[in-house]
Amino acid sequence: MIEEAKKSEQPTLALVHHSQTNKGDRSYNEDAYCHVRDQHVISFAVADGMGGAAGGLQASHLAMHAVRTASLTLQPEQFTQQLLAMSKQIQIEQENNPQFSHMSTTVAELRIDTYTQKAIWAHWGDSRIYWFRAKELMAMTTDHSVVQSLVSAGLLSAEEAKTYPKKNILLGAVGANSEVGPEVLGTPIDVSSGDAFLLCTDGIWNCLTPEDIEASLKKSDSVQAWVTDLMDQVQKMGQGNNDNFTATGVWITSDGEQTLLLK
Repeated sequence: MIEEAKKSEQPTLALVHHSQTNKGDRSYNEDAYCHVRDQHVISFAVADGMGGAAGGLQASHLAMHAVRTASLTLQPEQFTQQLLAMSKQIQIEQENNPQFSHMSTTVAELRIDTYTQKAIWAHWGDSRIYWFRAKELMAMTTDHSVVQSLVSAGLLSAEEAKTYPKKNILLGAVGANSEVGPEVLGTPIDVSSGDAFLLCTDGIWNCLTPEDIEASLKKSDSVQAWVTDLMDQVQKMGQGNNDNFTATGVWITSDGEQTLLLK
């Protein structure tokens, strides 16, 4: 686990969280994750590096380092600039180190202000954020990918997208020469006890449907049990072809210990 804590005030909103990553059936793991506190704002992030064993790993860890050292603002414009700066940092590393010249990474980041009880999120690439509220799981991000652009344009059905031959080609990512930039929620939203979030790389959502994720959440009695169940399901479904897969679960609770009332 990559973690760094910063001194903060006593939070007014209680959170529990858990993260896991697995290299799947690859010989190396280019995924990374982190969580960090800056005063009363907590950030959770996942990244899926690309560019080979060395490059992808370097890119995802540079992205997580940028998250850990950023001022955790909930201002959309500042958040966007931080992501652009993250991308520039990776591009400088590309220029300085030829072995990293093709590296890039996706990123999905959730920030929660425990004092104002508001959240904001952002993504770049095809790592995703899901939000569970009022007994409904909702996808909060839209992949920056060729296949998603075809689905959004009505040229491809969601079912056809599952087997589309170029489904891994991205239109945007951190450090890449992107056709699309980072996407940041326009205005922070209110969060409250009973909400849950999932951040995950494509190794998770390529195997599990939103219905699978929601069913797992509803049967789990802790955030650790939820994330572990998702990881176990992916491991079993991959049948020797699993990509790296990473998941971070965040539950907002009334006292930091009680789990969600889902049933």
